[in-house]
Amino acid sequence: MNSPAPLSGFDVIVVGNGALGSSLAVELAGRHASVALVGRAHRPYAASSAAGAMLGCFGEVTTALLDNAYGQAKFDLDLKAKDIWPEWLEAISGGVSDGRDILTASGTTVLLNTVGTDHIDTRNFAAIRAMLDKHDEPYEKVDPGDIAWLDPDPNSRPLEALHIPGEHAVDSGRLLRRLERTARDRGVHIVDAQATAVVTDGDRASGVVLDDGTTLGAGQVVLAAGVGAQELVDSVPGLGDHIPRLVAGYGVSVEMSTHDGTQPESVIRTPNRAFACGLHVVPRGMARVYVGATNIINPRPLANPVLRDLEFLIGCAHRQIRRNLWSSDIAKINVGNRPVSLDGFPLLGETPLNGLWMMTGTYRDGLFLSPLLAREFARRLSGEEPELVLDAFAPERAPLAGVSREDVIETTVEHMLATGYEHHWNIPTDWQEYLAADLKPIYRQWADEIDTEFTPPPELLASSRLHPTMVEWMRSYYDNCRERFGAPGSSAGPTLGDRVDEAAETLTAALVWTPRDDALALAAHATGQNVGDLDLNAAMPDDAAETFRSLVRRRADRVPLEYLTGRARVFDLEFEVGEGVFIPRVHSEAMVRDVLARCSTERPRVVDLCTGSGAIALAIAHLRQGATVTGVDLSAAAVQCAKRNAERLGARISGEVEFVEGDASDPALLGDLHGGADLVTANPPYVPHSLQIPPEWAVHQPREAIYSGWDGLDLTRAVADTAIRLLRKGGVLAIEHYDAVADEVMDILWSAGFTSLTSHTDHDGFPRYVIAEA
Repeated sequence: MNSPAPLSGFDVIVVGNGALGSSLAVELAGRHASVALVGRAHRPYAASSAAGAMLGCFGEVTTALLDNAYGQAKFDLDLKAKDIWPEWLEAISGGVSDGRDILTASGTTVLLNTVGTDHIDTRNFAAIRAMLDKHDEPYEKVDPGDIAWLDPDPNSRPLEALHIPGEHAVDSGRLLRRLERTARDRGVHIVDAQATAVVTDGDRASGVVLDDGTTLGAGQVVLAAGVGAQELVDSVPGLGDHIPRLVAGYGVSVEMSTHDGTQPESVIRTPNRAFACGLHVVPRGMARVYVGATNIINPRPLANPVLRDLEFLIGCAHRQIRRNLWSSDIAKINVGNRPVSLDGFPLLGETPLNGLWMMTGTYRDGLFLSPLLAREFARRLSGEEPELVLDAFAPERAPLAGVSREDVIETTVEHMLATGYEHHWNIPTDWQEYLAADLKPIYRQWADEIDTEFTPPPELLASSRLHPTMVEWMRSYYDNCRERFGAPGSSAGPTLGDRVDEAAETLTAALVWTPRDDALALAAHATGQNVGDLDLNAAMPDDAAETFRSLVRRRADRVPLEYLTGRARVFDLEFEVGEGVFIPRVHSEAMVRDVLARCSTERPRVVDLCTGSGAIALAIAHLRQGATVTGVDLSAAAVQCAKRNAERLGARISGEVEFVEGDASDPALLGDLHGGADLVTANPPYVPHSLQIPPEWAVHQPREAIYSGWDGLDLTRAVADTAIRLLRKGGVLAIEHYDAVADEVMDILWSAGFTSLTSHTDHDGFPRYVIAEA
C-alpha cells in the first residue's frame, strides 16, 4: 500500500482499478465516502488498458443484440451512457481542461466491406443504420472512395460506409491515469495489491484479503475486477452456485507507428463479426494508431499474445483498412481479458451475500458504460433510490436466454463460417452450404450434451468444445439453477416462427428457390392450418414439430413442395397431386385464359392431351360453362389422379369432363372425334434429354412427363399431328413449350397444317405457348 491509512473502517472497498472500478471510486469519493481502490498498478489481465476505448453504442449494434430482449435492455443502458461522457470527461479533468484533450478521434466511420458474410456483415450494417434512424442520431452516408486514409487491398474493398460524428474514442491509458489522479485528489486510498478472498461476517461481506495476507475492512465491497472477480466469488463457499461464472474473452490489440507518419481523423471500423468486435483502427496521435481486437473465449485469463491471434489481427488491418500498415512499426502489443459470463450478459447488482456487489461489463461495453454505472452504483451504495432498471442483470439469476436454442445454433454456425472468410480462406464455391449443413447437427448434439434444457450463448457453445473445464462449469451452474429456479419456461422454447426461420435457413442452404414461402407452407400443412392463419409467436405441438422437421428435410432434398403437401393450386382451384404425376404449374394459366378468348364456340368440344392431374381440362370446364372436355394421358396413375380431382371439384365444374388413358402419338386416338373438336390443349413433355434441370423435375417427377427426345420436341410433333386430325376447320390449338424453342414449335405447327399462329409469353415474360388455328 502507498498510504499509511488504517486497513479497516472504509465505507466501500472497490476491487478492480480498470475503467469501471476507478470510475466508481471517483464517484463515491465525490460523495465523501471513504474508499479503498484495490488493484495492481500494472493491471495484469485487465481489459481496460488494452481497449480501443471507442465511445459509441451505435457502431456496436448487431442483429443478435436487437433480436434479444436482454440485448435491447443492455443497449438502452448504452444510449444513456453516450450522453454523459462529455460531462464526465470534464469532471475527471480537475479543472485543467474540459476533458476533450484525451479524445483521439473525431467520430466513427463504419465500413461494409467484402471480407465477411452477408448474413452477418450486411445485416449488422443495416441494423446500425436502422438504430441510428430510430434514435435520430446524426450520421451521413459516405462514399468509401472519399475516406482519405482508407486504402484497403482490392480484395477487401468496402461496398458502403457511414460516418457517425458523435461516436469518438479516448486514449484508454490516459483515461485510466486521469481517473487515478482524480481518485487520489478526492482522497481514495489506492492499494497496489491483488485481492484474493472476500472476508465475511455472518451473512455479510466485511472486507477482502490481499495477496500479502493483509485484510482490508469495509461496510461494502464491490467486485469490479472483470474476469478477476471470479476468484473472489469462489472464495465464498456456495456464493457462485447461482451466479453465471465469468470466463475470459482474451484479446490482442496492437499500437503501430505508421510508415508514412499519418493517422485517420476518425475511428475506422467494420460491424461486429465472427464472435468478436469488428476490426477497428483508432487514431492515437503522433502518427500512431491502435488496431484491435481479437476475442477468444478461454476458461481463464491469458497474459501473453498468441501468435495466431496477432498474425490474424495485423493481417486484417493491412488488408482491410490501409495497405501500408504492412510496412509500419508495431510499437506495442496489448493483451486484455474481457469478462464474459456464462449467459453472455453483465453482472450488475448486489449478490446474495449482503454488502457484496458485482459490477462487470461484457465484451466491449465496460469502459463505455463506466460513468453511467459508477453513478448508479454510487447511488445504491449510498442508500439512494436507483435510477436505472438493472434487475435482469442481478448477479444471482437463472441463465438469461433471449433467443431459442435453434437460433443459438444457427448463429454459432454462421459465425464459425464467417471466421473462415475473415481468415481469408479459399474453399470451393458450394462448400459453405455443405459445411453449414454438417455443422448444425454437430452443434445441436453438442448443446444437448451440455444440457438438454439450458443453452449457452453462441460464442460459449463454440468455444466449450475445446475446454472441458468450461463444460463442467456450465453443467454445474445449470443444475444449480434448475434446482433453485426450475427448468426454463416454455416461453424459452422455439416458437412456430423460430422453427420457420430455421427451416427457411435450411432450405436456403439447399438452394430451394422460395425458402421462406415453402417453410411457411410446410408449417401450415404440418399444423393443419392455412398459411394466413399461422401464429408465428405460438408454440408448435410436438407431433406437428416432428412432422414439420421431416417435411423440411425432404424439401431440402428437393422433393417438390406439392408432393409434400399433396396439393397444387392453379386457376384458383386446388388439385390433388402425388408422386408419379406431373405437377401443374402457374405457367399454364395464361395459356388457358388466352385460348378460351380465341375459341368463340359457346359450348366447345375440348381435348386436353397429356392431361396429367387434369388441371387444364378441369380449369377449362370450370371457366367455360357448357364445355365438354376429354383429358388424355399415357399414365394410368395420372388418369386416376385426374378422376379424383374431377370428383373433388365437382361442385365447381360446370362442364362435362372425362379422362381416358391413351397415347397422344397414336393415330387412332379418339378416332370417333375426327374433325369434331373445337379446341385442343396440350402441355406435353418438352425437356431435351441433355438439358440439366433442377431436381424437382429431373429427379422427383415422372421422366415420361418431363423429357421428350434429344431436342425435347418428339411429343410436340406427335401432338401437332393428332391435334390437326381432331380439330374441325377453324378449331384452335394451344400448346406449351420450352422457352428457347418457340420458333421450332411454330415450324412444326406450320408443317402440320396450322395457320394464324401466335407466340405468347408466360407470367414471367418468357415465350411459353403457341396458339394456332386448324
